[in-house]
Amino acid sequence: MGVLLLLLLLQTPAAEALMEPEFCYILDAILFIYGIILTTIYCRLKFTIYRASHQAGMKKKEEGVYAGLSSEGQETYETLEIKSS
Repeated sequence: MGVLLLLLLLQTPAAEALMEPEFCYILDAILFIYGIILTTIYCRLKFTIYRASHQAGMKKKEEGVYAGLSSEGQETYETLEIKSS
């Protein structure tokens, strides 16, 4: 679609009035706007992912890292029995 539109624009008599520098300025402006749009979309995506991970991290903090673990009934160290020979 874009290629067809470009070919139609190049075949019009007004395109002959555009010299090479002016055509480059137009292309530069299009690429500049395209870059701004892509950068905006990329930043919005990064902030959305950051917010989602931050909210998930807050939920984990509420649950606690050691939730469900207890030391009751468990001996930390075992006693060694010394055998005399």
